[in-house]
Amino acid sequence: MKEYWLDASVALRFVTGEPAEPAKKAREIFKGTEESRWRLLFHPLVVAEIVYVLLRLYKKPREVVASVVEELLTLPGVNVIERRAVMKALERMRKTPLSFTDAFLAERAAVTGIPVVTFDFNLQKTGLAELPLDS
Repeated sequence: MKEYWLDASVALRFVTGEPAEPAKKAREIFKGTEESRWRLLFHPLVVAEIVYVLLRLYKKPREVVASVVEELLTLPGVNVIERRAVMKALERMRKTPLSFTDAFLAERAAVTGIPVVTFDFNLQKTGLAELPLDS
């Protein structure tokens, strides 16, 4: 089965339904995944872009964004790179003030045991970050 890396622009047209013509094409693309004609690959960077655009440009609440993106990533024919970390990051983002990217880093730190180096106060509060200078 043929695979394609999915760009955020297609996912955003599919989710928002606008503008109308690209949104129609995006629906057709996702329909093709449901019919097993191809598979779409989501990279975590693309997920981060989708989250950012929905939060900042569309002004959607965090809870709505997390839910919409989770639904998108669980559609048939969708393969998410680092799925577990991405899904856990969406859940962490929903419950905390962390950005998706920081939540993703926190999840990677939790799994690997490698702390995040950051000045971000909210990320430091997770207990998954440290500054090498403090060690």
